[in-house]
Amino acid sequence: MRLFTSIVARRVLPAFGFLALTGGTQAQTLNGIRIGEEITTASRIAGKPISKVAAGPHEEVRWRLSDGNKLALATEPGNGRIAYAEETWGGRLDGKPADFPGFTYGETTLADIRMHAENNGFAFVERLLDERSDGLRLFNAYEVEGSPGLVVTFVTKISTKDTQGLKGKQQNVDINRAAKLDGIILGDARYLESIWGQAKLKGKNYKPIRWASARKVALKP
Repeated sequence: MRLFTSIVARRVLPAFGFLALTGGTQAQTLNGIRIGEEITTASRIAGKPISKVAAGPHEEVRWRLSDGNKLALATEPGNGRIAYAEETWGGRLDGKPADFPGFTYGETTLADIRMHAENNGFAFVERLLDERSDGLRLFNAYEVEGSPGLVVTFVTKISTKDTQGLKGKQQNVDINRAAKLDGIILGDARYLESIWGQAKLKGKNYKPIRWASARKVALKP
């Protein structure tokens, strides 16, 4: 697994998500939920949670939304305020529109993200890759312009078939097009460092991302 991670990392690192956006800044929320709000807000919006899952100090409260997507929230220990919000696509058509303007779950690729970019994102070293039974996930993070301390992370997923191709070092697997948007994470920067570590890989021309309406750019063939 470590060798595979190294192989994938060498192919992914030069391509950390780039986003170029136009238009005015919008509210940065996932399903109407904002970082810093009290956790009781979620119950009013998403109803009753289906489970709680803990990993060390990080405990997620999880919901299944009406469009089939999954929502997970975690609070800053001690104050009950939301420090982490993650939406994961459930696979249904009505759940495909993402809260980040211009992005679509299951369609927006890492190549699309790079095509829209004007700056390099960054990656938490301890949260660079995550291989599961249904494929490989990549994590590309950005500070949000105009919102100090807020970080958005785009989670793209590579199918099991393409993941196996990468393990076999097949040259016909293009990570940038194979990886498609599967989730979005909003988090307080200090909280993310507490669960993912402070070590980061950051692009040379890095700057925070604007959360605004995206302009459409055609992909090159």
